[in-house]
Amino acid sequence: MVKIGASIMCANLLNLAEDIYNLDRVMIDYFHIDIMDGHFVPNLALNFDIVKQIKTITNTPIDVHLMVDNPITYIQQLYDLKVKYVSFHISSCRYPFRLINEFKKGGMKVGAAINPSEDIRLVKYFLDKLDYILIMTVEPGFYGQEFLKPMLDKIESVKKILLSLDLNIPIQVDGNISKETAELCIKKGAEIFVLGTTSIFKKNINLYQQCLDFKKYINQIYKKNINKDKLKK
Repeated sequence: MVKIGASIMCANLLNLAEDIYNLDRVMIDYFHIDIMDGHFVPNLALNFDIVKQIKTITNTPIDVHLMVDNPITYIQQLYDLKVKYVSFHISSCRYPFRLINEFKKGGMKVGAAINPSEDIRLVKYFLDKLDYILIMTVEPGFYGQEFLKPMLDKIESVKKILLSLDLNIPIQVDGNISKETAELCIKKGAEIFVLGTTSIFKKNINLYQQCLDFKKYINQIYKKNINKDKLKK
């Protein structure tokens, strides 16, 4: 089933409560929170204080994306905030099995993020431990980058591996997701979409209506794709 989340990094932080209210009216599936340390990526974004404040005004699940050098040091903060989803970058972790187990002790659903230049085989040995796979369609750290079209082949390759192993693990995509790129990603096997400035957080455009239109569109495309797959079988 297709899901959409809003990247809070791209929201109007001076008017965040109203943005969250409008996104909740659309019944968005989750809020995507980028945590950056300025080392793993050359930028700083949101922090756990923001997560804490967001959780006081919404019950929508929080999806934390750790763009950090040492993700295991963030475990207690994630536990304390009862975060539902967390993803970490494979290249930031020497002991992924241990890290995944620690996250799951806190009741979290765990995803592994694959950077554009990274080989999908990096997740081969712990695929069955994951709840989702995050494929970055831009290089992490900054919004507004160009969608990297070779990532469509990567999505397709990951989907084929999952099917061959009979694993029902959804693929999340993050980076310049518009209606056009989302449709391309769906055709390759993606099911979860992180939305930002390209899709919903546009200047001088009603956030509620923009997100509602995107949600309707993406569901229609997904249903058409599912029906095509059924006809092929």
